[in-house]
Amino acid sequence: MSELRPQGFALPIPSRSTRKINWRSRASCRGTVVLRLNGQSQVVVYESLLELMCILLICSRGDVVDVWDQPRPIPFHLPDGSRHEHTFDYWVQLANGLRYCVAVKPIDHVAKYDFDLRLGYVRAELPSDFADEVILMSEADFRRAQALNAQRYHEFSKKPDIEADSLIVLAAREQLAPITLANLIEESGLGRRGFRAGFRSIIEGKLRSLSPGKIGLQTLVSPEVPA
Repeated sequence: MSELRPQGFALPIPSRSTRKINWRSRASCRGTVVLRLNGQSQVVVYESLLELMCILLICSRGDVVDVWDQPRPIPFHLPDGSRHEHTFDYWVQLANGLRYCVAVKPIDHVAKYDFDLRLGYVRAELPSDFADEVILMSEADFRRAQALNAQRYHEFSKKPDIEADSLIVLAAREQLAPITLANLIEESGLGRRGFRAGFRSIIEGKLRSLSPGKIGLQTLVSPEVPA
């Protein structure tokens, strides 16, 4: 019997994690997320809710083309000469070619264990052919609303709607003054498709939000489309 393959469906690229994840933990949330990067789906593992929020925030930039979860460990030395290894949570590459190693830690852990200082020793010995810079992220680097927006954008990006995204931007350009997202959707005639299109357009920088915080129907949108 020939193998049955669902038409139009491609399996996501498996996780490239170099470290075995202990999926059972009472202290943290662990799992996998499928990211849509550079036109293809990719499985990425996370070991805490903070790690998940951080990678979704990073990917909401729109210019991330590759993510390597739990990349190969980086050897480094402490001032006493002792040798150690550090495995970053993510290795991220942008469309412009820049590569970043991302370490995710709760802010209390950073303060208690001087983690930023230790990370400085890792940065000092980071191979230039592996990454260009090191980034430390904690919950102090973003607001709850930003994390919620990133999470929602991830969900809305699973089913692209290029036509709706284009129409919502065109409708915004026809406005003479700032308008709520609800009214913009009505003007566009997109109905249910409009909110997701507007949301994606705001995150991707095609529309400008004038309302801080969580994006919703009452978010005020500027007709000025960033160049």
